[in-house]
Amino acid sequence: MVRLAVLPQTTLPMASLRFSVFLIFFLITARLLAQSTPPLERIISVDIRNERTESALPKISREGRFEFSYNPTRIDANALVTVRLTNVPVRQVLNQVFLGSVTYKSRGNHVILTRSEQPEEAPKNFMLDGYISDELTGQRIAQASIFEKTTLASTVSNPFGYYRIRLPTNLPSIRLDVRKQAYVGETVTIRAKTSHSVSIRLMPLPRNIPVQALSIRVTDDTTRPAVPLASTPVQPVTVAIDSTTQPPSLSVLDRGKVGVMRLFVSAQQAIHDINLSRDTLYRDWQVSFVPYIGTNLRLSGRIINRVSINALAGYSFGVHAVEVGGLFNIVQADVRGVQAAGLGNLVGREVQGVQLGGLFNIDGGNVQGVQIGGLFNVTGGEQPRSVQVGGLLNIAGKSIKGLQLAGLANYAHHDVRGWQIAGIVNRARRITGGHQVGLINIADSSGKVPIGLLSHVQKGGFRRIEVSANEVNLLNVTYRTGVRRFYNIVTAGSSFERVGSPRLSAGYGLGTAFGLSQKTLLTVEGSAHHLFYFDRSSTDWNQQIRLSTLVETTLSKRLSLAFGPSANLYFGADNTTRPLIRPAVPLFDARLTDFGNTRHWGWIGFEIGLRFGNS
Repeated sequence: MVRLAVLPQTTLPMASLRFSVFLIFFLITARLLAQSTPPLERIISVDIRNERTESALPKISREGRFEFSYNPTRIDANALVTVRLTNVPVRQVLNQVFLGSVTYKSRGNHVILTRSEQPEEAPKNFMLDGYISDELTGQRIAQASIFEKTTLASTVSNPFGYYRIRLPTNLPSIRLDVRKQAYVGETVTIRAKTSHSVSIRLMPLPRNIPVQALSIRVTDDTTRPAVPLASTPVQPVTVAIDSTTQPPSLSVLDRGKVGVMRLFVSAQQAIHDINLSRDTLYRDWQVSFVPYIGTNLRLSGRIINRVSINALAGYSFGVHAVEVGGLFNIVQADVRGVQAAGLGNLVGREVQGVQLGGLFNIDGGNVQGVQIGGLFNVTGGEQPRSVQVGGLLNIAGKSIKGLQLAGLANYAHHDVRGWQIAGIVNRARRITGGHQVGLINIADSSGKVPIGLLSHVQKGGFRRIEVSANEVNLLNVTYRTGVRRFYNIVTAGSSFERVGSPRLSAGYGLGTAFGLSQKTLLTVEGSAHHLFYFDRSSTDWNQQIRLSTLVETTLSKRLSLAFGPSANLYFGADNTTRPLIRPAVPLFDARLTDFGNTRHWGWIGFEIGLRFGNS
């Protein structure tokens, strides 16, 4: 019984102590959080009725937990003030207290008050400021785009939803546009061309309704009463319409474009590009030094120009005539006309015309016209009528109809209806209407003959691996690749330790095949071989030229037998003999040639072997 009586008495002080510690911690945390917000953005509620300014200001500072700093001689301390506001920023309270006669800025935990300068009799500009908020929740919206289409003046709301923009007074009419991703666009007609506050509320986009079906809402800045703002400041993040939707993965080309754009495009321009995705502006011309310093100002990413001149780097939504850049040209959408840059051009979508890049051209969409890059050209779309010339490399993301010409390599992810000419390698899915010309040619299928050192055609090509014997070598391994009409031959052979025969031979040749019947081919081949004896002088010629006519007959789906005669010509030094040939029919022996101390031999030989390859 005693134990039961004592326990409540000892537990109550502990509970009170815990509650007191929690309360103190909560108050300290709330105060620190309040002080981390700039004084002008702190949310307060005031009820001041017909009081003098000098007594109203301390009440405001206590509510916002900050201090005022001002010269008493510059502030009318006896002016009567009546302000009744709930859950609004300090800035909005001061707007109503001073009615534009005082300017203010925050520094640390102080708000500095300064009397506004007397306006000019006919001011050239006026200021608009205010807050952007969510119409349903009242929450302030960060990173909203605010702009005027005629002058291209623009700004972005800060992390607390506040904006400030300067506009000229000589505009015949002023319409302030506000855009934010995941919100319905708003256009506000500005009636008074004097500095004043305009707070704007945006309606969230309805779910499951196409963005294109929603029109821009047009309102007037004098017809909509203000509503209290939420006490919780928003963070500067982009709002997603559907949080369950995962962003699509970017291709290598898209990642490259994003990386280049981040080097030249300012953060504010990037925000405008996202928010104004449904808006396109037009200007006849623009001149820029870098993307964020030019006549398109910070809206350049949403403007289409006819003529664009960029000293170093330019950035626009589109070009419809001519663009010239000292270093780079960056275009989000399409280019029609001529685009030239000292280093490179980067276009997000289509190009129609001529594109010249000192180093490169990179296009995300279709290309029609001529594309010339000092090092390389890359396109992500179709090229229905195109000429692609790259000093090193050309890459077509889809099909190309025309010509790819490169110093090293050409690559087409889909079909080529034309020519691929490269110093080393060509690659395409299907070749029609033209040829591949290069050291190495690779295609899934080809309606034309590839011309090169080695050509590989996957479907409908001619491929053979042969194991054979002839009058010179006991064993030869030969690979044939290309198409029936024209294929390449790579071969090597050996007679091992047979006296009088070469230890090793290596050769290359060309051939063509004719169908004699469904199961029989006649192949005509010419090849050149070098014979390695290893016990003769390295200056000896030891060259063999072979012309063969072989009959190939099918034994099974992948196996065939090949045999037939060959005519041979052998060149050697004056003090050497021809290789041992068995069996063979000599034509002539050790004839002198016109090449100094060189002799040559001729004979008719024979070859037989098994071939493994496609049918």
